[in-house]
Amino acid sequence: MEPLVVAGATTVVIGREVLEAPSLLGTANPPLVAVIASPAVAAIADRVVQGLGERPVGRIAVPDGEAAKTLETVDATVRALNALAMTRDGLIIAVGGGSTTDLAGFVAATYLRGVQVHYVVTTLVGAVDAAIGGKTGVNVGAKNLVGAFRHPARVVIDLGVLEGLPPALLRDGAAEALKAGFVGDPELVALYERDGLAADLGTVVRRALTVKADVVGRDFTETGERAILNYGHTVGHAVEIVAGISHGEAVAVGMVAAAEASRLVTGFSDRRRHDAVIARLGLEVSAPPVDAARVESMMSLDKKRDRSGLRMVLLEAIGRPRVTGVDAATVRSALAAVGIRRQQ
Repeated sequence: MEPLVVAGATTVVIGREVLEAPSLLGTANPPLVAVIASPAVAAIADRVVQGLGERPVGRIAVPDGEAAKTLETVDATVRALNALAMTRDGLIIAVGGGSTTDLAGFVAATYLRGVQVHYVVTTLVGAVDAAIGGKTGVNVGAKNLVGAFRHPARVVIDLGVLEGLPPALLRDGAAEALKAGFVGDPELVALYERDGLAADLGTVVRRALTVKADVVGRDFTETGERAILNYGHTVGHAVEIVAGISHGEAVAVGMVAAAEASRLVTGFSDRRRHDAVIARLGLEVSAPPVDAARVESMMSLDKKRDRSGLRMVLLEAIGRPRVTGVDAATVRSALAAVGIRRQQ
């Protein structure tokens, strides 16, 4: 496949057997490469190190999953880079899913005020969303409350790695890919509607990334249109933290809630089809038992809020999103649609 270029800053390589130096490095010629990875992807990190050949490489281990996204891990990673004598002309390669790339991107944005970073993506969530667009962050009281914008110069997506993922991780990523379809590509929605998780991964990744690349190219720092890429995330982030479920599972629940809010506010008429596609992917359309007050409290920290209150990404139709304020009654109805209700 031809590489994609996102916002004129990131080259995305999608293919098979691409974990070797030309794909990993592109035109970069760093004196030192630091490979950041968690134990869960150590075998893939080994392949990356092997693919770099004789180039000097240091390895830094970070925790798996969201446990990596803490200020303590940032501190440990920065100290490890310093111990390697990493300089500004060096290169960080993050190997992993969205949590690892979020952490490594934040470190790359802040260590020595900026070091080049490449991502080797090992999850579908990372491939279709988290690794692209330059948003990085760690969790401090709320998800991604501290972060920075830092485009990776290169993102490498090996389809063979993605095809080997267990079904639960494929479902997680499918939720984010479907989100891209809901806000910008009705044909991607139709693909999942027809084929479910059997949909061709190369097609899914390229279509989802094209939606994100188009939006990010127009609004890199999320001052306006880019907020549409957070469809399902206002409720989703809150449920993810309170219930402790995976990001994709939470986004699926958040999209169902957002579709109900859309029905009430915009007159969105495709909610039944919307929810059926989510269920087709094996994702839950209702939340696990959670404390409604805690969910509402976490929602109040959403980054889209402004002086007027909470704002959500809603749908006027599939492929036609809009960001708008929502009142308390709409929020309660949206939460009730996924089984989250305050006890009387």
